[in-house]
Amino acid sequence: MKDEDKAILCSLIRDHEDTVGSSRVTMMALKAFIESIRQVRCRVEEVRELYSELSRAIKNTEPKVIPLIHLIEEFEREIGESPDASIDQIKAQAIRILEEKYQKIKTKTGRVIEHGLACINEGDVIIVHTISYDVTNMLKLAHEVLHKNFKVIVLKQDLAKTRRLIKSLSAAGIDMEIIPEYSLSHYIERGNKVFMGALSITDDMKVVSAVGSANIVSLCHLNRLPVYLFANTLKFSHRPWSQQRIHRKVESKTHGDVSFQLITHSHDAVDLKHVDFLVTEEGIKDKAATMEFIKAARI
Repeated sequence: MKDEDKAILCSLIRDHEDTVGSSRVTMMALKAFIESIRQVRCRVEEVRELYSELSRAIKNTEPKVIPLIHLIEEFEREIGESPDASIDQIKAQAIRILEEKYQKIKTKTGRVIEHGLACINEGDVIIVHTISYDVTNMLKLAHEVLHKNFKVIVLKQDLAKTRRLIKSLSAAGIDMEIIPEYSLSHYIERGNKVFMGALSITDDMKVVSAVGSANIVSLCHLNRLPVYLFANTLKFSHRPWSQQRIHRKVESKTHGDVSFQLITHSHDAVDLKHVDFLVTEEGIKDKAATMEFIKAARI
């Protein structure tokens, strides 16, 4: 794979993770992998190298999409070696394994949403910052299916990131208010809980989440506003925050007679000790139980 193709792959995954969340982008990537296998035309001796090349590229994206990487690593172990198999047999086996991985992430995500519904109560005012597939769907189900009445305060980031969340909640008829994320201090007393998703939870107990999350969670923690983190166990990384390959972008900017370099990063690190409740496919854990659960469940 050419360097420019790897850069495009990184950008696509990063942009999609920004707008649909890491669970959804993992499912999309697996579906794309399956379709690429269906369409590829090559010799038997080439096909495994093609799989390996794409797998290596996926494992080195900026940032690392940990649930996708775990599933790709499982795929690599399970595909094995079949020296006597035909190209059609190898492709069929690869598709079957990847479809199983797709169902695995889909099932885990569904269970997180089920448990998350218990975190939404009548009269809640829920502050939402990250664009999480889990959070978005549990809010919609709570309102449309369980008919719970609550309000959502959406912290607007870049509109490209926040647009999908606003449209989705609006279509579901959920009462919401959109404010700039830097204005949260004016609304902090109106909320009674904060919902956030994660790209991953690292080996050194950091939550890799959307840029701006560290400031939001710190403010909420100082004001004793409970923070709920929704993340299935495939998001538990076996590497520290420093190895998550967070994307760093440097842009040249000019405003009037001032020119400068603007440096931005794709994600923040949030200290897990500032999270009050962790919701996974295994259920809801309070702060006291979260650390031990993560250590025991880590892949």
